[in-house]
Amino acid sequence: MIWTGLTYRLARYLLVLVGLSALAGGLAIGQHFRWGNAVAPNSTRPAAPESAQPRKIDDKTLFVPDAIKTALGLRTDLVAATSQGRALPSLNGVLALDSNRLARIHARFAGEVVALGTVQKGETTVSDREAGADRPLRAGDPVTKGQLLAVVWSKDLGEKKSELIDALSRLKLDQTVLERLRSVSADAVPERSLREAERTVDADLINVARIERTLHSWRLKEEEIASLRKEADRIKTSANARETQEQWARVEVLAPMDGVILEKNLTVGDIVDTTADLFKVADLSQLAVWAYCYEEDLPTYQKLPRPVAWAVNLPSRPNLAFRGQLEQIGAVIDPTQHTALVTGRVDNREGELKVGQFVNVTVQAPPAQNELEVPTTALVEDGRDSLVFVQPDQGQERYECRKVAVARRFHDVVYLRAGSGLAAGERVVTGGAVLLKGALEDLPAAE
Repeated sequence: MIWTGLTYRLARYLLVLVGLSALAGGLAIGQHFRWGNAVAPNSTRPAAPESAQPRKIDDKTLFVPDAIKTALGLRTDLVAATSQGRALPSLNGVLALDSNRLARIHARFAGEVVALGTVQKGETTVSDREAGADRPLRAGDPVTKGQLLAVVWSKDLGEKKSELIDALSRLKLDQTVLERLRSVSADAVPERSLREAERTVDADLINVARIERTLHSWRLKEEEIASLRKEADRIKTSANARETQEQWARVEVLAPMDGVILEKNLTVGDIVDTTADLFKVADLSQLAVWAYCYEEDLPTYQKLPRPVAWAVNLPSRPNLAFRGQLEQIGAVIDPTQHTALVTGRVDNREGELKVGQFVNVTVQAPPAQNELEVPTTALVEDGRDSLVFVQPDQGQERYECRKVAVARRFHDVVYLRAGSGLAAGERVVTGGAVLLKGALEDLPAAE
């Protein structure tokens, strides 16, 4: 009870002090606007001249001399059109792989895995460099386009290449026979033998073309087929013919793009076919964003002009924003949550974002064309109307009270509807507007 009584007395004392301070301030302010600027009865200070007194020109206009303007701290600023957009309700979402930047790598031919790609010494971890040896590729390693990932030994490819070499060799032999028959006189060679030789050459040409078309359909490069033609010319005389033939069954699995290995599903000795995913490589410099927009916010997002830029924030790092772009708004509403899927992308060239992280997405709507922007201190509200004071002519100390319509409010700025009593380029009071409103109410009517 003792502490309660002391607390009560202390509160009463503080309230008295606050009341006295407010009264003193009100008297000081009122002194500036007292009609006629009359002095107290016992004061010896002379009354201010008529030109230095504030006065009401009409019900909405005040005349404030320079001396009183300076004492009250009146400030004005130009009205401008809206310069920045407004932030729309944030969306919750998650980061995912961009399907357009994901590659599932298969072997072109079924066969046995005989070798794996390696990481160079300069690209391995510290422990691997200290060991002084390269190591096979594994999940998480970066790769570049065209880098060797694995080597598959394919019997089917080797047989088809052998068929091409055999067909080319037979074609060359039959062409030689045909040339010799043609070089002999017509009486010495029966015409039937000549026609059969020509038919044999045509059949050889058709067979070579058929095999080459098959190799092309297997996506062999033209350089590889050209090398097989050269092999057919020198296969009988080459000392390393057997060594060359052994390379025919070699199938190299190459990285189709720059990225990071997400999955590695093979090892040396595995028998693989053309349907198995040997590797999954993804370009993580850009990630997909899957966000969810509530049904009532969809019309606002659908009206935004494309492309729509957005900022992606991590809950764990709220002060850091990553730039991206909204690309598509889903056509299906989730019946349980009443949300639509909004998809887009976000830049991740620094590698700070991870697939699967929760994110918050913020979109800035473009500036409205029919709004004006003024500081919050310029707006005066009396419970019925929203008012501002305008200085029509900067060279005259006249201030006009106007009613305006508020479009939206923020902590330090208010957006007004254009054409509701204010226009861009006019000069509005941004400091002391509340005092002008009080003076407009207290001063007597103009004579």
